[in-house]
Amino acid sequence: MIIYFDSHCKLCTRTAKIWRKLDWRRQLIFHSFRDLKNYPPNMEQELHIKKNGKWQKGYPAIVSIAKALPLFWPFIPFMYIAKWLGLGDRIYKIVASNRTLFPVGQCENGACELPKSPKKK
Repeated sequence: MIIYFDSHCKLCTRTAKIWRKLDWRRQLIFHSFRDLKNYPPNMEQELHIKKNGKWQKGYPAIVSIAKALPLFWPFIPFMYIAKWLGLGDRIYKIVASNRTLFPVGQCENGACELPKSPKKK
């Protein structure tokens, strides 16, 4: 499974570092999407993974990562309940939209606001 994270986001890089340490079975590969020449713009909005040749993003990607990390296995039933109740996606989107980016020297006050995704009608 390849995890494409945002290396300009402190939360994302910290989370990737933790997941890397917890990946005892060596099933996760980490890449900053910022290193890709032409990445899809929605990678700036939510986490993307590629698993078995298929893309997942957002909360479903988090669930797939939890399945790969044995320490998180006890939480998987609760993650499915949260998904079923619609809470998983909602909480994920709140966290993802409230993070800040830190490309050194490119933004005022050392942090950039994450571009807002267009509202669905």
